[in-house]
Amino acid sequence: MSPEDTRRTHVVDGHELAYHDVGEGPVVVLLHGSGPGVNGWANFGHTLPALSQGLRCLVVDLPGFGASGRPEKYERNYLRIAADAVVGLLDALGLETASLVGNSMGADVCVRIALDHPKRITKLLLNGAGGTGVPVFGPSPSEGIARLMEFNADPTRERMAAWVLTMMSDQRRATDELVDARLAAALAPGAVKNMQDVYGTFYDPAMAEAVPLWAEVHRIKQPTLMLWGRDDRVTPVEGAFLPARRMPRCDLRIYSRCGHWVPVERQADFERAALEHLA
Repeated sequence: MSPEDTRRTHVVDGHELAYHDVGEGPVVVLLHGSGPGVNGWANFGHTLPALSQGLRCLVVDLPGFGASGRPEKYERNYLRIAADAVVGLLDALGLETASLVGNSMGADVCVRIALDHPKRITKLLLNGAGGTGVPVFGPSPSEGIARLMEFNADPTRERMAAWVLTMMSDQRRATDELVDARLAAALAPGAVKNMQDVYGTFYDPAMAEAVPLWAEVHRIKQPTLMLWGRDDRVTPVEGAFLPARRMPRCDLRIYSRCGHWVPVERQADFERAALEHLA
């Protein structure tokens, strides 16, 4: 199993959308977060040997990330752009329904899809869903988002290392190899501009949503499992409580010894939770 052997593409809304298709079983679409150097395989590739034993996993590179194309200019909130692309991929593959797994920004995209296309989505698994959560005690932006924005403004290895440290509860995992790999991917042609453009849609008043995502989550009726790291410095854990309370069929698991990357620091627990909830 490798990213090259499993990669597929479809043209969606005039742009190539890349994804990996692995395993057999109920269809699950996995959506990555927004960190520098991210793509679908970087977030979920290491979990596929386990998940593909019971699920058909479609691991997507969202527009502008990884091997996926993008429009020259983002003219709407990026969550809606990404949500439409994922639904377009389901249409291209002839899939009427699917479950969704999302990490960080990808989890917010999952929520957007479920709100806009409730009959298409069967279940949700959300990891550290920042925009879906409400961080009522900590500063905004959080420490992790502040480090990410610093990298976007001036992408250096030092700033990449500082950002990676905010992802982890166990700082020993922030190895030189990990920092170098993410830096190389983050400095690929067009990657920095894409990150700047994506976050530009979040902070541009002209593209702001009339209602914040967390104020809509009571409409999510699908069985939902939220996973959160107790030591998350990107989307602090208190942000989990309001959506977990407001979504009528939502369960919440908080993991000790875990920062923002639940599938990394608590990999076996993530895999077990995904298979139990989705397979």
